[in-house]
Amino acid sequence: MLKMIDVLDQNLVQNFINSLSTQTEHLDELIEGILNTSNHDFDNVMNQFFTTNNAQDIAQALDINQDHLQAIQTGFAMQQEYIADTAKIVALCLALETNALKQVDIADSLEGYPV
Repeated sequence: MLKMIDVLDQNLVQNFINSLSTQTEHLDELIEGILNTSNHDFDNVMNQFFTTNNAQDIAQALDINQDHLQAIQTGFAMQQEYIADTAKIVALCLALETNALKQVDIADSLEGYPV
């Protein structure tokens, strides 16, 4: 089974992990990395992610509207109007696959909220 870390460039993955610990954003780099992946592999890993996770819950947690979610699920993830929401999903995948969420300092007000 492919993972997002298998599809994206390793430097991009490493920079993502580093950005979590330094609290800097690399959204442009993440989007560029997404656009440089093989469409076939990227579509497969996105399909696997949605197959094993509840898309509706993910969309709500990441503040992605249903129309965009539907478009991403049906193969339009790399189009300009959906790429920012696609990047949110990719960031979640990377965070989960690299166990990077353990490195993130979660504010006390969010304690007990499912991550």
